Amino acid sequence: MAPLPSSRQISPVAREGEVMLLLIDCHNHHRHGALLEKAYRFRHRHFVDRLKWEALRKPDGREIDQFDGPDCVHVIGVENDEVASYVRLLPTTRPHLQSHVYPEILQGAQAPTGPGIYEWTRGSVDPNKRDGSTGIDRTTAGFWLGVAEAAEHLGLDGLLVQSHPMMMGRILELGWQVKPLALPTTYDGAPIVSYYAGMSPKTLPKLRATFGISHPLLVIEDRAPAAPGAPTRPRYPS
Repeated sequence: MAPLPSSRQISPVAREGEVMLLLIDCHNHHRHGALLEKAYRFRHRHFVDRLKWEALRKPDGREIDQFDGPDCVHVIGVENDEVASYVRLLPTTRPHLQSHVYPEILQGAQAPTGPGIYEWTRGSVDPNKRDGSTGIDRTTAGFWLGVAEAAEHLGLDGLLVQSHPMMMGRILELGWQVKPLALPTTYDGAPIVSYYAGMSPKTLPKLRATFGISHPLLVIEDRAPAAPGAPTRPRYPS
């Protein structure tokens, strides 16, 4: 596993119309409660209202589950103070989706796990921000680069992914080393496939060349202790 790079401090303020990408983890989630609430509502609009994942529907309009604890990593794209893209990364050394929610998609195969592998979940981009003709709009670029920059910052070897089979080809095109873990199958009426996306020295350069971006986008805040009395984890639904 690659060494963990030192944190870089970038002021988390974007000019109007710009997309800011912020990494939120156990070290800074106490600072961003309001943004996380927006992210949970963004997830509900995308996965429940738009994609009709009815099993996730919540009366309060927040898509939040048992994995949204202090061990997960959120990568949130923000534009004009609203969530424009979102990704959640879960450590595979702890319970995650392919181990505890739908292991059957592996069809008996063994998924790689370990401290250098996180699970890539809940990836989404606001459809109103996407340029469907090219797929290289700034919001989509931030989505893809944010995942890779977060993986680099965390010192990961790669990511465990479950997605529509078509997405696997796109991830391969963008410089990840893709290894299918099982044949495509169907889960809750939708096609899905499990695979491993490995990082390589070429992954970030390929992504940056694809989207015409030469500099890091992800805001990684300095680590600081929580204020006295601050909550230590998100609020879960009862």
